[in-house]
Amino acid sequence: MCKHFLKIWRRNNKKRKLVKKQEAARTQIMTKMPPLMKSLVPAIFLTLFSPLLLAQPAGYYDGADSSSPEALRQSLHAIIDDHQRFPYTSSATDTWDVLELADELQGDPGRIITLYRNAAFDKQGGGNNFYNREHVWPKSYGFPDNDSTVNYPFTDMHSLFLSDIDYNFARSNHPFKYCDANCLDYATQPNDGRGGVGGGYPGDSNWQTGEFTEGTWDVWNGRRGDVARALMYMDVRYEGGTHGVTDASEPDLILTDDLNLIDSSRTGKNEATGYMGMLSVLLDWHRQDPVDSVEMQRHETVASFQGNRNPFIDHPEWVSCVFEGQCAFSINAGLNDAWYNPATNGQGFLVVVWENIQMMFVAWFTYDVERPPEDVKTILGDPGHRWLTAQGPYDGDTALLDVYVTSGGVFDSAEPAVGPPVKDGTMQLKFSDCSTGVITYDIPSVNLSGEVPIERIVQDNVDLCESLKLPR
Repeated sequence: MCKHFLKIWRRNNKKRKLVKKQEAARTQIMTKMPPLMKSLVPAIFLTLFSPLLLAQPAGYYDGADSSSPEALRQSLHAIIDDHQRFPYTSSATDTWDVLELADELQGDPGRIITLYRNAAFDKQGGGNNFYNREHVWPKSYGFPDNDSTVNYPFTDMHSLFLSDIDYNFARSNHPFKYCDANCLDYATQPNDGRGGVGGGYPGDSNWQTGEFTEGTWDVWNGRRGDVARALMYMDVRYEGGTHGVTDASEPDLILTDDLNLIDSSRTGKNEATGYMGMLSVLLDWHRQDPVDSVEMQRHETVASFQGNRNPFIDHPEWVSCVFEGQCAFSINAGLNDAWYNPATNGQGFLVVVWENIQMMFVAWFTYDVERPPEDVKTILGDPGHRWLTAQGPYDGDTALLDVYVTSGGVFDSAEPAVGPPVKDGTMQLKFSDCSTGVITYDIPSVNLSGEVPIERIVQDNVDLCESLKLPR
């Protein structure tokens, strides 16, 4: 009987300690938040954690320079470098505490969701028989020693996830690759509105085969992008040298498609350079699986502790610049101007960019060189002139706008009255630089669609555009 009560007391005491650790972690998150954020977050903050309410701090990426791949890499490294380290396992706040907050099952703060299996478990408050911690960049490739004072990548929670123990073991330290043949199926469970759909490859399964770098771990489709962006963060965060505050040595972590290089860093000891991949596969996964609410939830939680962010979650468009050498142009107010297609007479575009709200307005005007006969029925507006407007948000080099048609009205006359604008299609503007772009349009009601290359009518604002084009 005494043993029975002792067992119950130990179990309850463990739960009490878990609650205290979780509350301490919540308190730490709240203390790190700016006053405005605190006012928006209720007492049950992590229960109602919404990525829509949370965003990167104002000015965080002010130093980002996308003028070239190397410039962007170096500037992002400077921004996210020297983060706050938390111990791997400790009686104080440690990685267990943070990960059990970061990987909470959405809508259920008492449970966590695992990376590969997509399984939900009651929080255990640390080491247990259900889930453990997965280094998506395997610690054996560059930083295997868990030193309590150094070795920042070992405890970096942007690359540390909760995982089913069996699935973590199966992944081992394989590079991330596509399954080609004879792979074992590691299925997912249905949680968070996804996972659990069986069937053939790829389905909602992870796929594994082989040993070490000869092996494969193919992540299920709902978390491919999460893994890819975590590894890309590690590549930029760790560039060798030392931590700027603690002076701890840090490895240079590099993503590659060279399996020989990857295998060379699997030495069982800390290395100055560590390799992981496959980079080409991770780039595919980044595009296949965009940032979603689950990824944003854990990102905001980890960032609130470590004090640094994953730029490829905040700005997915930077992936192609850093890792593929394709630095996209960024829309800015220097594009405010009149634009036209020199090969087409009788049309033009007035572009207005509001940077403070990331919105664009376009007026599309057309006219005929000669007014058509009176009996000609026109599609838009009166014979001889037609006009459309479009408005909507932009991101990076592209704006996605709703097209509106306005009818009625005669110059300098109250009659006939101008009718309300009617939404009638979509328009996309993609700018390649400060002087050229392409408009793609689709107006279903009149069965009109096409593509129009555009350039500036005058060059007065080009210098302004060049000075503003870097992300801020």
